[in-house]
Amino acid sequence: MKIHMVGGFLGSGKTTAISAAAKLLVERQKRVGIITNDQGKHLVDTAFFRAQDFPAMEVTGGCFCCHFNDLSDQIEKIASEYNPDVIFAESVGSCADIVATVVKPLRELRSDLGEAASYSVFVDVRLLERYLNGKEMPFSEDVCYIFAKQIEEASILVINKIDLLDPQRVKQVAVLAAERYPQAALLLQNSLDADNIAQWVSLIEGEWKTQDLHSLEIDYDRYANGEQEMAWIDKHYRFDIATPAMRDALAEMVIAIAHMVDEERRIAGHLKFHLQSDKDSIKISAPTMQVIDATFAAQVHTQIAGLDEGIVEMWVNALLVGKVDHLEKLIGSVVQETAEHTGMGVMELESFTRTPGYPKPTHRIE
Repeated sequence: MKIHMVGGFLGSGKTTAISAAAKLLVERQKRVGIITNDQGKHLVDTAFFRAQDFPAMEVTGGCFCCHFNDLSDQIEKIASEYNPDVIFAESVGSCADIVATVVKPLRELRSDLGEAASYSVFVDVRLLERYLNGKEMPFSEDVCYIFAKQIEEASILVINKIDLLDPQRVKQVAVLAAERYPQAALLLQNSLDADNIAQWVSLIEGEWKTQDLHSLEIDYDRYANGEQEMAWIDKHYRFDIATPAMRDALAEMVIAIAHMVDEERRIAGHLKFHLQSDKDSIKISAPTMQVIDATFAAQVHTQIAGLDEGIVEMWVNALLVGKVDHLEKLIGSVVQETAEHTGMGVMELESFTRTPGYPKPTHRIE
């Protein structure tokens, strides 16, 4: 059994790529399992993968490195229940130092779980362009430190979302990245392109090994300061959708939350929604580094139009740069105002907020 670790900053497109790669491997008669990871309790990505009929487990309440034993348990569980040939393990987007705290411990301490076969780091080409050219980043120096350290330890660096940047600028980014990160195999990728996904799968499945990975030199105080500037907000609501107009209002609610976050800090993190009716399940991700525009609004309305009327549950996962209390109140106010204006029945079933604590890895191998 091969275990492919996938890291990279918030909003870099890890989930989309894993989904596409998993589908490709299934077409090749491989059994695929997925393990997700985040700071909250109920992960939209886990529900997203399960809705596609992939066996998916999760490590919640912190990163893989600080919950290594939980990760080991989930690998054992998914292996015993589904016997996959391949497991993708997607780390939380605020986590760094994965090689020393996860990949090497899997290889050297828990090789019985399977082969730690690859470690890929994803990065949004637009953020990488800013960083490599010394331009202002959309977050503080300490958060930028985490972003930089993630890329620095990459053995496979997937420069993702290349369809969102001019091709000539993409080439320039690739040249700069090759100079800055000679240790990494570089892939220019649009994870919505099947050929690009096939290239990544070919690399991690057959051509790349983890033997030469080097542990990162990292200042854990700066790492902790960066994480503590982030706010995790996990909301679970139940709505009574009695009319098509209320379903439209639900779409407007999602759009309004995305607008609100966009106005705060251009979604410096991730914002994801999972909506579940009796027969349908959908995932919506707000676009990092892009304006919440008419195209996004139209896509949300189209997706939500397919939900059944009746009871609809919605999970919100937001990992954002900012103060947790402020961001939680803004999200709650959008939900309540929409419900009051439409007469839509709404119940908040669960609310969980967290600011990450000081990272304390279970293992660290130099």
